[in-house]
Amino acid sequence: MSEEKQEKLPLDAKLLADAVIELNISRRSVGLYPPDHPIVKESIKNAFTYLQKLFELRSDITLGIARDTLVVDEYTLDRKNPVFKEFSYSLHAKGIAAVTFSAGLLKEELISLHERLTAKETPSGKDLVEYAKNKDLRHIALSPIDFSSFSFVEGGQKVGDTGASIWEDYIFGLLEGKLSSGEGGEILNIPPEDVAGYINSSMPENSGQETYDRVITAYLKKKGDAKLSTEALNKFLSFTDRLSPDLKRQFLTRSFTHFSEDITEVERVIGGMTPESFQRIVESFTEYSTMIPDTLKMLMDKLTVVKKQSGIESIFSFGNTAVMDDIEINEDIMELFEQKNLHVFMSDKYKKQLEKMFDTVKGSGRKIDDLLKNCREEPVDDAVLSIMFELLDTDFLSKDDYQQLLERISEFKGLLLETGRFNGLFRIYNAISSTDLNEKCDFDTVNSIRENFHSEDFMLNLISTFRIWGRKEREGAINLAKALNPYIIDPMLDALAEENDAITRKFLLSILAAAGDNVCDYAIKRLNDSRWYVVRNMLYLVRECNGYTYAADIRKLARHSNINICLEAVKTLLKFKTPDSVSFLKLHLQSENTELRKGAVKLAGIHKIREAVPYLARLLGEKDIYGSESYYKIDVVRALGEIGDKAAVEPLLKIYNTKAFLYKGNLEDLKVEIFKTLANYPSDSVQKLLELGLSSKNEKIREISKKLIDTEDKLS
Repeated sequence: MSEEKQEKLPLDAKLLADAVIELNISRRSVGLYPPDHPIVKESIKNAFTYLQKLFELRSDITLGIARDTLVVDEYTLDRKNPVFKEFSYSLHAKGIAAVTFSAGLLKEELISLHERLTAKETPSGKDLVEYAKNKDLRHIALSPIDFSSFSFVEGGQKVGDTGASIWEDYIFGLLEGKLSSGEGGEILNIPPEDVAGYINSSMPENSGQETYDRVITAYLKKKGDAKLSTEALNKFLSFTDRLSPDLKRQFLTRSFTHFSEDITEVERVIGGMTPESFQRIVESFTEYSTMIPDTLKMLMDKLTVVKKQSGIESIFSFGNTAVMDDIEINEDIMELFEQKNLHVFMSDKYKKQLEKMFDTVKGSGRKIDDLLKNCREEPVDDAVLSIMFELLDTDFLSKDDYQQLLERISEFKGLLLETGRFNGLFRIYNAISSTDLNEKCDFDTVNSIRENFHSEDFMLNLISTFRIWGRKEREGAINLAKALNPYIIDPMLDALAEENDAITRKFLLSILAAAGDNVCDYAIKRLNDSRWYVVRNMLYLVRECNGYTYAADIRKLARHSNINICLEAVKTLLKFKTPDSVSFLKLHLQSENTELRKGAVKLAGIHKIREAVPYLARLLGEKDIYGSESYYKIDVVRALGEIGDKAAVEPLLKIYNTKAFLYKGNLEDLKVEIFKTLANYPSDSVQKLLELGLSSKNEKIREISKKLIDTEDKLS
């Protein structure tokens, strides 16, 4: 049986994908709202339902986490799907390598898991696994990332390793502080250029000093060995040489502090260096001489002078004495390394200047906050894009310059898509759609970028991003959908047909309705779909997009056996004011199907159909000796009130004078509803009812009657 279930799972990739999407939605909901909030309850319910369906295929489901990729057995879920990436990254950020959901899972366990994943202050890795066990998550098993097991060999990885993803995970864990204490030295087995390349692309901009310190310590303090090695220092310098200028400055200036802490070790290592290695460290120290501690700076200045005088670059240790060429460096200079002598080289005046500088910074916290706010990623990106768009509109640049500008602008597309910045994408698309651009740039390049916007992959990713960010950036989403019309229409209609979340369906419908009247041309082709809700949504789109020319197609559905389709078709015909629309409404007001009749009553009121008043009055006047039907007649009273035709007053008066033996409460509610609607009728036609209301035993009826009479007196 288990083997049979194992075979079924890959065949139902849609179910698995839906389960992950609902898991991510519920995770976000738990992070935003309290556990008893309706949104949390609904999202947990949806995620739980999909997991139960998966448990029908197999007793447990394991999701492997490879940073921003989800893996099930040998299958990798869509790497480009932003929802999958977000959910995977949320687990990876907590040091989790895999999560297993087992049959018997409780909703409370799901909530508890999400609370741990979304909490700002929460354990990670092995500590999070222990925490989950203590919380009795019996049907959720977490597997931590075990960075200590990573091992590399020269020229490649050992058999069984997964290559770059392993050392990328190791560096990620190092940057995030997810490694267990004492796990160091493994970084020396990774080529420095690979480490530098990863950190150049992935180092967070707001990283604190502790992040730099963790990398420096990993290089300079090998696990199980308290001594600094020449190999470690050389690899560290090779690593910094390949960093971007800003990162190189940060790492080197932080490393100066480490070197100052143990000057004896530094002396020993420098003594064992080759002339080339020593030249490298001298150049590095000299390049950033303004940022190193005064003790190190003065020593390096002295050593540089000695090097120039001697013309020889070698330095070595002889006994307990440091020697450059044949010149012995005396003990006074060596003592400059000692941290305890720092005060000798920092005057009181210099100290006071530093204190004054720090006081100034503390006093300008608000200004700094405003500055940092404006320097966040989104405002900076928007500013850069605006500048490039302005340059693109000019006519004084060369064709190569315009070409480079266009390529730089197109590089922003992926970033804007992932973060749901639809207005930015809209501006890019408008720019590449400009006819002037074809004259400034190579046509093939412009056309290639334009076609990429129209590609199936881009459309699918865009629609997935609509689901996540669309309601936040609604205006931008609508503008982009209009610009991408007609390419986006069919993919969005497909997504709408498969969408399970009611709120998301409503949003997608609003985007499609605003995309353009030609949406009707696509929607009308789907009226033969076997799913009633798809047909209903297509009728809605035809109505909202003013598809009057398709009235004949809609008319065929005005007698459909499915009540939802039938009413939606009649509603559309009423909106278009077709000659036969009222005839269909009258027909359904006489239907024996209670739900169909009830829907027709509401449509009559919404569209204020005066021709429907006799039919509504007949429904209102049907014999109801016991008063049991009074509750269902409230909709009829409301519909008549919306229409406000004086022909309905007489049936209302008869209802008011009716008495019931049973269900008196329902009849009283109906009478109150009558008086609530009287303001919509001509005042002279309801005068008798108002006078009767003043003497009613029902307090609400008396209050309404008095208020309406007083209002009429003021107007007269």
